[in-house]
Amino acid sequence: MNTAEVLEAFELLENWEARYEFIGELSRELLQVADSERIEANLVQGCNTRTWLTGSLVGDDPEVIEFRADAETPLVRGLVALLLVPFQRQPPETVLETDPTDYINGLGLKEHLSANRQAGMEHFMERLYAIARGLGGESTRKQS
Repeated sequence: MNTAEVLEAFELLENWEARYEFIGELSRELLQVADSERIEANLVQGCNTRTWLTGSLVGDDPEVIEFRADAETPLVRGLVALLLVPFQRQPPETVLETDPTDYINGLGLKEHLSANRQAGMEHFMERLYAIARGLGGESTRKQS
């Protein structure tokens, strides 16, 4: 699923109850973190819910990042899947050049998530960009 498809689905869903259900369904698309990757180094620091995010390069011409993630609660797992949509299977440089602000604003997440969840989203994005930088991405994107 791409960002346009997610935004269209959100627009078609009439209320936030239906949107939360959709977010839960998206969590099934997450590539799972292996048991061996459930380590402190792969935890998203600053999230209230334990959330793991890791990635590795796959394919060639160009190599792209395959992100793997998990969280302890279904809602956070779904939010992670939602946040990964613009970034999954993109080259590191593309990940670093991608600003998800319009996507996130289009979903209306900021108005419907607690301050703690919003802060968790920001920490998640910081971890995602750190992974892309670590996998060879070069960008002038500011580090937070």
